[in-house]
Amino acid sequence: MTENKGYASRPDYLPGFMNDPEDGDGRQVVKLQWAESRELEAMSLNRFPPTFSAALDWDSASYEDRLWWDDEEGWARMASQLLSSYAERGMTLAIFWGNLELPTVTLPADVAIRHAREILDVGPHFWIYPIGASVLIECLMDGQITVAAIPAR
Repeated sequence: MTENKGYASRPDYLPGFMNDPEDGDGRQVVKLQWAESRELEAMSLNRFPPTFSAALDWDSASYEDRLWWDDEEGWARMASQLLSSYAERGMTLAIFWGNLELPTVTLPADVAIRHAREILDVGPHFWIYPIGASVLIECLMDGQITVAAIPAR
């Protein structure tokens, strides 16, 4: 597997806590190397058909739920509910960003819930994969959140 030269070139675009080694939550964030990210993508994100943009093609794949948020407060509330429903306590999440300049990160679900607004502010869109679970959550900047069961190989 070859290294993508643009991957993770701008970790400074991540939320501040993710780059703060003094922050208790920040110390729990792991920035993945290209090969590690590709491995997690193969188990989750890449099992769905893409559109011409970075979003997934939900006309060609089924999903369990589609929700909308109106503002950051609504997003934070929805993120907490979704992650509580789909990620067991203590579970680690992977966040894939719609921009490869940011490294894929892993972090505990409770840390993601506490920092949901900061994660949303990164944009443009992102996907959350509770590692080991069979669900992927797509979060688009237009306010759409899609929850889908990951298809079997």
